[in-house]
Amino acid sequence: MTRFILVALDGLRPDMVSAAATPHLAALAASGTRFANARSVFPSETRVATPSLITGCRPGGHGMVANTLFDAGVAPDRLLRTKLVADVLAMAQGMAQGAESPLERPSLAERLAPHGLSFALVSAGTAGAARLLHPAAERLGSFRWNVEDEEGETARLVRDRLGPTPPHAVPNLPRLHHAARVMLEIVLPEHRPDVTLLWLSEPDIAFHWGGLRSAEAQAGLRAADDVLGEIVAWRDAQPDAEDIAIIVLSDHGHVTGRGKLSLRDELCRAGFRAGAGLGEGIDIAVAPAAAPGLWFRDPSLAPQVAAFLAEQDWAGPLLARDPAILPQGQAVPLSLLGSGHRRSADLVVTFAGSEASDEWGLPGFAPFDAPDVPEGGGMHGGLHRSELATVLVMQGGPFRDGAVAQMPADLTDIVPTILHLMGLDQQGMEGRPLLAGWDAAADALPLRERVSLPGGFVLEAMRATPEGRLYPTALRRCG
Repeated sequence: MTRFILVALDGLRPDMVSAAATPHLAALAASGTRFANARSVFPSETRVATPSLITGCRPGGHGMVANTLFDAGVAPDRLLRTKLVADVLAMAQGMAQGAESPLERPSLAERLAPHGLSFALVSAGTAGAARLLHPAAERLGSFRWNVEDEEGETARLVRDRLGPTPPHAVPNLPRLHHAARVMLEIVLPEHRPDVTLLWLSEPDIAFHWGGLRSAEAQAGLRAADDVLGEIVAWRDAQPDAEDIAIIVLSDHGHVTGRGKLSLRDELCRAGFRAGAGLGEGIDIAVAPAAAPGLWFRDPSLAPQVAAFLAEQDWAGPLLARDPAILPQGQAVPLSLLGSGHRRSADLVVTFAGSEASDEWGLPGFAPFDAPDVPEGGGMHGGLHRSELATVLVMQGGPFRDGAVAQMPADLTDIVPTILHLMGLDQQGMEGRPLLAGWDAAADALPLRERVSLPGGFVLEAMRATPEGRLYPTALRRCG
């Protein structure tokens, strides 16, 4: 049976992959199958993307709807930040006493375990994201390690063997290389999992803080590519190398942030009582993001907010958990994007970006709301073309050599592909096996379509079949 090694390069735009910038990834893509129409989910944020990858479902199915969100039943006076394990577990407890995860679909590890198959995670990202990628590690007795882990048997094992985890840096090179050592010296040779995921936090961190082609970003991207090269070299040296496939992915792209603002402050200046929760004197909880969420104490306030936003040149179309919160035709249902869930915001605000070149010569920039990201830093979470496009390469094992697959794909299709090749059931997943990875006859050009949105915008999208799921491609102004 084929074993799988997944390597995630957080935030990598596919148009930044080249022989010069990412030689190992470029070589792997040339010798495997590259999916030219791979996309993220919406919102295109890491802790929405990671559950979508690991459950094979979009946010409306698994229930993790934003990096930062509001849930009155869990924390009525503040926002929940899913990078924190404590907040992830608080959401789980909000579902059921003793629950280990807020996800409403089983993870890959939970699907493998009944068949005697194993999953391991090595993560250089946040502890919250690692928990969402492998929520059942303790119960299943399987390997999960994150660079932020300090307590627990696995953290002690890694510390005893490899020394303490280096401190966070920008770019995060020491932690990247430490995670690679955990993977190459402990997990792959000693545990030999059937499926292993290595999550690399670069180039995302350097993109955010330095800009997409800054010296920091180039260093972060090269380091992540070097780690990939080490993984490939390890695989190629194994006696069963032909039975080990490598899948490289990114969870989202990046767009240059231009026009930083605080939606909460803008609403307050307009006379609304907005805050970071629905405490006393607050009518609107606002979660900052590239697609900020708004939760209303009284939904009758929504039309007034929508009227204000319609006058702002930085605002794009509104998305809604229930479009009836606004007059007909003023909001797009989140369910169109597979993102409607009871946890979803009442309204989600999009920003009006541009596809013109940024200061780095790359296509795309957009306004954003992120307190910690500087003006000109990389940003993601919205529906800009550069945020939604992702890297997806499958190489080795059963995958075709030197192929470019045109079929639509997103993060939810990766685990169904793995399970299909293992002969396991994918019931309950929204994603589908990407048959074009090994069968050229199964490939087909996507069916393109355009969805008209309020305010003079259009959503470009694609489907695999006329009745198939919608894969969003880009939000842009008409004309």
